[in-house]
Amino acid sequence: MRIPVDQQAFADEIRFQFAEPVAVYENNHRVEGKQATDADGVPLWSVQILLLRTGRRSELETVKVPSVVPINIPPTTPIMFDGLTATTWENNGRSGLSLSARGIAEA
Repeated sequence: MRIPVDQQAFADEIRFQFAEPVAVYENNHRVEGKQATDADGVPLWSVQILLLRTGRRSELETVKVPSVVPINIPPTTPIMFDGLTATTWENNGRSGLSLSARGIAEA
């Protein structure tokens, strides 16, 4: 299930940390030199973010974002996502949420 995320309710501020290519795995082994793509064939990037919330500890999260070019934003820059969603997942008795977005930009 995909759930839209209200970024302003999610955190007071979202700051960029770094981005790296999403790896491709085959038979539980990473395939060197291959980057995962979305359904349209656009390369996927794993974006590490810092969530800042008043009166609470900051948290690190990861958001998958498609982009033809590498995502190159200076660390700690405030950012916003286009179409941020949370998706539920279940695998081998474990479950959780993963975050993805259609795009990313400096705030």
